[in-house]
Amino acid sequence: MSLSTTADHEPLPAIVFEAPLFRGLDARALRELEGAARVLRYGAGVELYAEGARGDAFFIVTEGEIELSREPRPGAGRAVLRLAKPGDSFGEEATAFGNRQSAARALAASAVVEIPMHLFRRAAVRSGRAELADKLERTLRRAAARDLLERSALAADLDPASFDLVLDAATFQSVPRGGAIYRSGEPSTALFVVCDGMVQIQTDDDERLRVHAYVTRGDFFGDEELETAVPRAASAVASGPTTVLSIPGRVVRGLAEAEPDLFTRIRRVAVGAQGRQEHVIGRAARNATQHLFRDLYRLQIARSLLVIDLDNCVRCGHCAWACASLYGTSRLVRRGDKVVESPRSESTFDVFRMSGEHLAGPQPVAVRGPKNLLLPSSCQHCENPACMVDCPTGAIGKESSGEVFIRESLCTGCGACARACPWNNIQMAPRPKDAPRPPGFAAEDIAVKCDLCTTYARGPACVQVCPVEAIVRIDPSEELAEVAAVLGKQRRGDAAKDAGRAFESTIPMFLGALIAATAIAGVGIVMQSRGAFTPASGVGLAAGWATAAVMLALAAYAAPKRGVRFWMRLEKRKKGPTKSVTRPHYLAHLILGVLAIALALSHAPGAQSTAGGALFVALLVAGTSGVLLSLAYALLPRVLSRVERAPLLPEDFAKAREATTTRLYRAVSGKSDVVKALADKLVLPYARSRLGPIALVASGRDLSQEARRLRDRAADMLQGRATERLGGLDDVIRSAVDMRALPAQRALLALLRVGLPVHIVAFALALALLVVHVVSVRAGFR
Repeated sequence: MSLSTTADHEPLPAIVFEAPLFRGLDARALRELEGAARVLRYGAGVELYAEGARGDAFFIVTEGEIELSREPRPGAGRAVLRLAKPGDSFGEEATAFGNRQSAARALAASAVVEIPMHLFRRAAVRSGRAELADKLERTLRRAAARDLLERSALAADLDPASFDLVLDAATFQSVPRGGAIYRSGEPSTALFVVCDGMVQIQTDDDERLRVHAYVTRGDFFGDEELETAVPRAASAVASGPTTVLSIPGRVVRGLAEAEPDLFTRIRRVAVGAQGRQEHVIGRAARNATQHLFRDLYRLQIARSLLVIDLDNCVRCGHCAWACASLYGTSRLVRRGDKVVESPRSESTFDVFRMSGEHLAGPQPVAVRGPKNLLLPSSCQHCENPACMVDCPTGAIGKESSGEVFIRESLCTGCGACARACPWNNIQMAPRPKDAPRPPGFAAEDIAVKCDLCTTYARGPACVQVCPVEAIVRIDPSEELAEVAAVLGKQRRGDAAKDAGRAFESTIPMFLGALIAATAIAGVGIVMQSRGAFTPASGVGLAAGWATAAVMLALAAYAAPKRGVRFWMRLEKRKKGPTKSVTRPHYLAHLILGVLAIALALSHAPGAQSTAGGALFVALLVAGTSGVLLSLAYALLPRVLSRVERAPLLPEDFAKAREATTTRLYRAVSGKSDVVKALADKLVLPYARSRLGPIALVASGRDLSQEARRLRDRAADMLQGRATERLGGLDDVIRSAVDMRALPAQRALLALLRVGLPVHIVAFALALALLVVHVVSVRAGFR
């Protein structure tokens, strides 16, 4: 496919504005549409979009011819709906619910202009032509509702008159994220069909939210209570912005009188989907409180979600630093939700490295569960971006590959997109001096977010600079096994092999290097003791120069880490998975460090001079600290991820401690005498124990297991008495466990960070002493 976009403010062909949709729009509206529009060019036979694909824009043909077709039902073959020629518009139907109702293919070399629908609607309202947009939307919604119902179990055996009755009675309901379609206990008045978005069916069970099922596009819900005319047994809450089709209960019951098996047909489909979900959701609820399903909507719509494996991440922060070095402001913030994917023998955590072609061509690499994952603040390139809809100028667009981008030339710095993003993945930053500005605006700020490093020769820099390969980009709806199972999707690809922990591959290499280094050092020491080698000549001198060369190679390890901009620009974009550039350098650094000490021992086992002795001590300290640091990197991340409720940066701990303490005492306040007594005798002493953090780390339990253990201790103290007065105890226990875990989390993070400065200082001193030693030896020769 060949694509090209218009240059900023390039006039569009006149034929575009002669389209019926644009008639009556004023000059301002036309200028706004012209600024946000893009010209896309396609070769003959190229598909513009597939049937069922998400869509946020419509198109106007300027050159060539576009064929629109659809498959009426699976296996029936494609039927041509119409041919769009220059001046014709197409693709509007997707703006009703967000999905394309047909496929579009270029019959000849063609050019089309892409118009964001939300911007067209806003421009029409400003021009006093709101009725134009409203009429278009009503027409499209009715057509989309007809298509949705025709493919459903509800309409399977309805005659045309009955079907039209349902269609005329159906109304649309738009529900914001977190909004209730109905609540438990309310009367059953309607049957609902999900048009777009996701609905969570839930109940409150013992002060805890219990999720029974998730329903998505095309699914029915609310039918069981409607059939028996009983109040709602559960609540239906929108997981994200959702549109549902509401069919009045009287209409559905009237149809059921003529079609006795109507509710049975509907329920058969629903039971199959809910049965598939029940096992997965139930297992998740038992095994983790911070599970993936806490925000399933996010995982459903994200198409490039940044994920950090906390069991491997060494908290070095180099991912955020690399991003900041490229763009001035980091588009990645290492704060976010910590979630857990439960261990399942039938599925692994399939990580698909993002390829150099943005969202295309993922390559599978399997990593074992369970996994503690961080979803940091970084654009996830949503399937239907909320930020794009709220942008008043059309500065935010979306490529056919799924990448969501910001055009600086149209961004006014209003911040509407940053406020619209539910996950705070867009930031406002100072506008670069050389960045283009929209005409008539002098805003100093500009919206910034991750663009997958598309302006650089290689893929996402954050993925490439991670030394332990803990950070990846994935499509969670297809590449996280549990999410795919709940959504009814097929996982992409099969895991070729289990890659295991990042450091498991390091151990054989390190042991091999250690054995080789021991042999080199042993031979050198023996030969030096026998007088066969001398530091000033022969093999002994060569070992000295080799030591110096290896030390310089060790110093070069910093080059790829600090020169991100250099190698990101130099190399051409390559197809295939994006891999860590620094990982091989890290492994080489470990091996060379061991080798340097072995060569130094072969050169001069004993102190031959003051400078030489000091050099060997400094090199030994640098090497020892490096080995200890690598061991800490191998062992501590998994321990840390086990005791952290949410990953914290060093500057976050003071506020976290204060917030946790406040939450604990608020949790106790207002509770029953039994809960207060348990808090005084058990929970508060547990939280204040000075050795408690050490005991938590040594126990090997995670926070959920620790909370269950504390709850069991409370139950033992009560011996079955007053169990009905324990409301709120779980909140008290959770806060107490968090208070015990915070010092452990802080200490483990400090252990991960303290070794690196020692290592760097010792090695820098060794390099300085190497220069002194070489200069003094050469001066002695003279």
